[in-house]
Amino acid sequence: MKYSKHGILVVIAVFTTLFGSIASAQQSGLVSPNIGAGKKRAAVCFACHGNDGISKVPGTPHLAGQDRVYLEKALHAYRAGHLRQDPTMTAMAKPLSDADIVNIAGYFSYQAKFADGKSLAQLVEANERIKPVGIAYMEAAPQGSSNAETSKGVVLRNADAVYKEACIACHGSGAAGAPKLGDKVDWAKRLSQGKPTLLEHALQGYKGMPAKGGCSNCSNEEIKLAVDYLLEKAK
Repeated sequence: MKYSKHGILVVIAVFTTLFGSIASAQQSGLVSPNIGAGKKRAAVCFACHGNDGISKVPGTPHLAGQDRVYLEKALHAYRAGHLRQDPTMTAMAKPLSDADIVNIAGYFSYQAKFADGKSLAQLVEANERIKPVGIAYMEAAPQGSSNAETSKGVVLRNADAVYKEACIACHGSGAAGAPKLGDKVDWAKRLSQGKPTLLEHALQGYKGMPAKGGCSNCSNEEIKLAVDYLLEKAK
């Protein structure tokens, strides 16, 4: 494979930035982010902040290339609720684990573009995809537990748990025009579309709502439970 002089310089610049960022993170004690996981978990952020961190919503800040530590601290503050007060951001940050925050902050921080138009996030994500895949285990819920349901022998989280992970960020606050939980007037025109249509929107995404509410680890059956939950509250 032949490279032009310019091409070689671009490759060197990319890897210098990549490994420099990783080394800096290790020296400062920061946990290395999983960019692929961060991209999936950040899907609920895309409606306002853009999937590349460049916002198309007036008044909403760009996140691309922002300092990762700053983004982590901001998400922790929104999750706490009293350190930074914004109903929409608090609702979105509440379900996030510490690992989610690291990954989301890393994803947006690495959206800085190189001369060829590609971002550091794309390079890191591609590198992550060639790593060996670990073994996943599913732990069955205790017998008699009210926190899970079963479908064809597969343990499902209950509707409330799925709602809090995948739906509350927008449907709890009305963000991006989403109908709020329990608001009968707001849900009336949606109910007129019929449940099959609403379920299709929830699974495949609709306007500002990402597929499955951005919950990449939610099964179709779990999303159906959440839709039933939302519709029941709207009656």
